[in-house]
Amino acid sequence: MSNGLDNLLGNLAGLTDFIEAEKLKIVEQHLAQFEEFPGEFPQNRAMLNRLNTALIEGRQISGADLSFYYHELKEAELMTKGLSYKEAHTAALQFYRVSPFSLYHPEVIQQFPDEFNKNWLNAWRIEK
Repeated sequence: MSNGLDNLLGNLAGLTDFIEAEKLKIVEQHLAQFEEFPGEFPQNRAMLNRLNTALIEGRQISGADLSFYYHELKEAELMTKGLSYKEAHTAALQFYRVSPFSLYHPEVIQQFPDEFNKNWLNAWRIEK
């Protein structure tokens, strides 16, 4: 990747992958455990919609979509092994050497501006 986002995407810079239905289900179940009521985190729902669309279309994902997908899978795996959310979150970021700001696609950040501060905008070079 030569667009200057290598530091943001760490080991995932320039990589692509296909979504697997079974793994997407793991991500959905993992995220659902944090919601008191369905739809509490619309930014997560938007990312899941992006992944589901890629699955249906048989399209590979990259960038923030890949970072979110891999991160949530790793986080779910680590929590199953007994790590707390905070420990698993940090370990998943470190595993892929990604920035925490890599986990949401710029379109989702722009769609839900109240959920993201200027650090997110700066990381993705989004003009307000």
